[in-house]
Amino acid sequence: MSAAQPQLAVVSEQSTIPDTNPTRRVVDEVVSLMGDIHDAKEEILARGVPFHTVNVLIELGVHGKLDEQAKMRDTALETSRKAHGPAAITPEGLDQLLETLVALEKDLGHVRKLGKDQGLDMTSINYLTMIIRQNPGDGGEKVINTFLAYALACDIPLHRVTELAEQAASGPKSVLPDIQREDPVDSAVAAKKQLIADVLTGCVLAVFALVLLT
Repeated sequence: MSAAQPQLAVVSEQSTIPDTNPTRRVVDEVVSLMGDIHDAKEEILARGVPFHTVNVLIELGVHGKLDEQAKMRDTALETSRKAHGPAAITPEGLDQLLETLVALEKDLGHVRKLGKDQGLDMTSINYLTMIIRQNPGDGGEKVINTFLAYALACDIPLHRVTELAEQAASGPKSVLPDIQREDPVDSAVAAKKQLIADVLTGCVLAVFALVLLT
């Protein structure tokens, strides 16, 4: 293990990353939306509608396949009635929850697209939001710190952690490449050299032409 690596274990304590940055905003929004989606799904699942059916109903709504959704909705209502009788979910209740879930899923897709457009690594965002949601007590702090500790124990280089964290917090860079500006002095010298070369070339061509004519 390199001597520099242990110093990275305290990056979070020394970090000056602002509370509001693109990564933080996307993570917070995704966590919030996924929490709302989970709660709405639980209401339908509690009435006897299978998990797979709920997901397909939402997917059909998101893609505007309302005819197919209506057919599966009737099946879902029948399944709920068989499982819970009078306590089954009502058509109005199911429709309202599905409408909410479809809207939330569209919002979630929009947030993820914005994150991707800003150059964020959405695979990392997805892992992070999953850890945060599964550990509401500390927001995933223990799991993430343990993960990094095991990475260090396995001698996995973490030398770019601080650099990547700063990039994630600073927002997207311009899509234009970084083009170094020429030094004015260097440009003037290069221009003089080119002028001298052009003059010498002209003289040589002139002498060559005179030789051909004589």
